[in-house]
Amino acid sequence: MIQSLIVLALVAVALLFWLNRLFPAHATRLKRQLGITKKTAQIDAKKGCGSCSGCKGGDCH
Repeated sequence: MIQSLIVLALVAVALLFWLNRLFPAHATRLKRQLGITKKTAQIDAKKGCGSCSGCKGGDCH
């Protein structure tokens, strides 16, 4: 019986993982509906690079 519960838990985790990987927009909407989304920090717009994440000292990568 306990083996069945462990297998069910592993299958559920795998399903959630692949849902997030294959359908990120749907997974995001589902997370938002469930109220488990992460709070993201607002990134200030950097001049001349469109606020890319690879900027160092004002220069784009």
